[in-house]
Amino acid sequence: MEIIVYAALGPSGEERALARRLLAEALARERGLTGLPTIAAGANGKPFFPDRPDLQFNLSHSYGAAVCALHHLPIGVDVERLRPAPRRLSRGMDDGDFFRLWTAKEATIKRRGLTLHTLLSPLEPDPLCHCLEELLPGWIVTVCPTEDGPVRTVRI
Repeated sequence: MEIIVYAALGPSGEERALARRLLAEALARERGLTGLPTIAAGANGKPFFPDRPDLQFNLSHSYGAAVCALHHLPIGVDVERLRPAPRRLSRGMDDGDFFRLWTAKEATIKRRGLTLHTLLSPLEPDPLCHCLEELLPGWIVTVCPTEDGPVRTVRI
């Protein structure tokens, strides 16, 4: 089944609200829903629709960017603005390589419903992750599905 990723840019500081609006827009366009279903959070904070287990989603935001991923199975997504990588974490990696690895690890962790503290462990990103560098120029977007499939992107 198709993996769907919506993305948008907005004012810095309003990313969380933008991500929710993207989710509502994606559900309206892709699934014909008017209004968001009730959202709950799992033990480690991963959001889900308790009344709609057939709809899996994940959100991310960074420096004015927001993304939303939809699928029928658990999914994770991360977005990071391309910027100088933190020296203590990058260990000499190129900025782009660092953020491609970071977003892949974070999307993997989010799909699995783990805590973000896991990012600092030696976890390898899931090989099913897709880096979508052209979706939002200047940002790295990575989506990590449970099963591989075609990825369709929508920039709002």
